[in-house]
Amino acid sequence: MIKRASLAGLTLMTAALTSMLTPTASAAPTDAPGYLCSYLERDTGNQWSGIDDCTPMGGAPEIGPIQGTFTITSRSTPQTVTCTQPNNSFLSGTAETPDRVTGLQCAPA
Repeated sequence: MIKRASLAGLTLMTAALTSMLTPTASAAPTDAPGYLCSYLERDTGNQWSGIDDCTPMGGAPEIGPIQGTFTITSRSTPQTVTCTQPNNSFLSGTAETPDRVTGLQCAPA
């Protein structure tokens, strides 16, 4: 009887751990515009920049103005910022990949 109870408990525990480790739909990568850079730094106020080896993703432009919401993620630290377009502004940032990407109004994600 003890062996059956232990085996049943182990089976339930294994199932619970497996479900915790299995990626869900929300953990899957998205196709949202963004950049993956070597470093991320806060410039002034809400302005953030991704620096060095920046790679555009999800249709983000390589060079020039960025419009709409986008992210900048650091390869060196587990940090991401989400950048949005300030009110009454044409731009939400500028891209000069691979050297630099700057977001004008960003906050840690």
